[in-house]
Amino acid sequence: MRDNFLPSLALLLLALAPGVGCTKAEGTSDEVTASIPAASAPCVYFKTLAPFLPEELEGFTVARTQGSTGKYGEVSVSEAERLFTRGEGREVKVRIVDTTMGQKIGQAIRDAAERAKDRPASDPAAPIHWKDAVGFVRYDAEEALAEANLLVGDRFVVAVTSRGFPGTVEVRRVARGIDLAGLARLQ
Repeated sequence: MRDNFLPSLALLLLALAPGVGCTKAEGTSDEVTASIPAASAPCVYFKTLAPFLPEELEGFTVARTQGSTGKYGEVSVSEAERLFTRGEGREVKVRIVDTTMGQKIGQAIRDAAERAKDRPASDPAAPIHWKDAVGFVRYDAEEALAEANLLVGDRFVVAVTSRGFPGTVEVRRVARGIDLAGLARLQ
């Protein structure tokens, strides 16, 4: 099922966003602070993205909430992320990203969803085509890792990742519970 992966540039950007070159803010679900002012980047400030993260997931504990807005040369990235954990090694992570690389990443997500369009709805890797989002879903059975990557409002990337679940049902459920319509309206 490797045909459902985003191109490596998009994954690299999503993976490195909180890394070198960016002032990062971390905290608990009650506290997230930053040292970069909202006007310093062309992206939505991470504190504006954070309210679109689920506050809670039934049966889970919020392990951490973090966010950042920063610049990597010519690329600006703003992100908000919340990690939920539960016994038995299960976790769900929700990440919302706004970046100046959004058009390239968005096209990669649309292309992946288009390539998977012939999969039946019952297929765990069937693409997502909702009113405010398009995306693809993948599952790695060896790692018990599921991932849903959505393009919301032709701008924001929402990644929902689960570990320890036998399929993609959990990432789809969590993604469906996010206020995607509200996020799509955000400018």
